[in-house]
Amino acid sequence: MHSHPSQGQVLIEKKAFCSWCRVVYDRGLVSGAGGNLSARMGEVVLVTPTGHSLRDMTPAVIVEMDIAGVVKRGGRPTREALMHLEILRRRPDINVVCHVHGDYIIAAGIMLKPGAASIPPITPGFAYAAYPLPLLPFLVPGSDELSMAVAEAISSSGRRAVLLQSHGLVTVGSDYAEAVNIAEEIEEAAKIYVLTKGKAPSLPMVIAP
Repeated sequence: MHSHPSQGQVLIEKKAFCSWCRVVYDRGLVSGAGGNLSARMGEVVLVTPTGHSLRDMTPAVIVEMDIAGVVKRGGRPTREALMHLEILRRRPDINVVCHVHGDYIIAAGIMLKPGAASIPPITPGFAYAAYPLPLLPFLVPGSDELSMAVAEAISSSGRRAVLLQSHGLVTVGSDYAEAVNIAEEIEEAAKIYVLTKGKAPSLPMVIAP
């Protein structure tokens, strides 16, 4: 049973949340007001608000929700909140969900065909962190269909990431560092895939599914 944190604890967590939002923005994994992040803290789920850039996130604008999706404090959450909550409901081992739109992630997702494995294992970091990486066909952002499809993909076999055609990437982790590190490894692999026009050889130590 998750405990209910004090407002002091929530404020400390919100400051960390804002720092990680800035990391994601500074790494070029999102642009403008794109991308969203959530973090479980006991019975509270912190979620980025709609229409705010991760560049200048502040504790005051972060939305507090419960796992059922009820807003307890703050304004309107990101339209992808259902996706975040559905993943957290299905995966008690996961505390952070990160949705990013890096340029190369989008480009690779357009070049590749939807299926159980998208980007080949072309870097050791990607091979160990996120291969095989499924690619879901395009679904409308914020839709119930997208939320359920992503949650289903993430909840199967302890997966940590799923690529979305023309729409970016969702990664998860037990903490911020894990979710963001996986996103960075995938962005690097996607960049190499795009720059080599898909011709980079797969690493020999990885057995394809």
